[in-house]
Amino acid sequence: MTDTEVAEAVFAAMREDRVRLRFEPVCSAVDGSVVLYHECLTDVTDATGRRIDPMTFVPALQRLDLIRAYDRYVVRRVIGLLRSTAAIRLGVNISGRSAVLDVIWEAALLCLAFEPSIAARLVVEITETEPVARGRARVFADRLRATGCLVAIDDFGAGYGVDTAMEIRSPDIIKIDASFVTAADGNASAQARLKRIVSMAASIADTVVVEGVQSESQFASAKAAGATWVQGREPGRIAVRAQFSSTGIRE
Repeated sequence: MTDTEVAEAVFAAMREDRVRLRFEPVCSAVDGSVVLYHECLTDVTDATGRRIDPMTFVPALQRLDLIRAYDRYVVRRVIGLLRSTAAIRLGVNISGRSAVLDVIWEAALLCLAFEPSIAARLVVEITETEPVARGRARVFADRLRATGCLVAIDDFGAGYGVDTAMEIRSPDIIKIDASFVTAADGNASAQARLKRIVSMAASIADTVVVEGVQSESQFASAKAAGATWVQGREPGRIAVRAQFSSTGIRE
């Protein structure tokens, strides 16, 4: 499929309510039942019900300069979910290109300023796939935090993640790219590298999350590296989902 065809399929899914939110918990490395927040991920399906791979559609939307429209759509969905469900804290991903103030974001920030109980439960994660705008991204992050939202840097150590953290300055949360814990599984030098990147992240942000923890051994690697929070299949298996079952939201 061409980029245009992919974009048309994604925007049709947005119009026809075929973008499903699913939730992955960020859990304490000490007690896996303690959840910091749930990251909202999206599953997009075409008209035949087939899943559209985000590794395909995200780059296509970026090349066509349409990723900001998709990000805004997902952010609106997540804010709506926070309004309707009082007991949850959610994270939402946006691309580096979306991390600038514009008319849409100004309207969203105004709403969040008047709804502090919503803002306090929203974590905005800036991904590593694109560079952020110098100066403008910092203003954007500062405005978000002024409403009560938390700002996270996703995939730290990969792509533009480190550059984004340096530009934002003092993000609330840094999430270590999954490749580090994957490599550290049974590899002493990679384990030392994971420990260094966790230490570096901890010098920038108060909260550090190791992503991509898929097994007990990787959970142990993350803890040994000094991680206080972890995310992935293994901690998600341990996490208590009571807050979701009580509200009727399904993962």
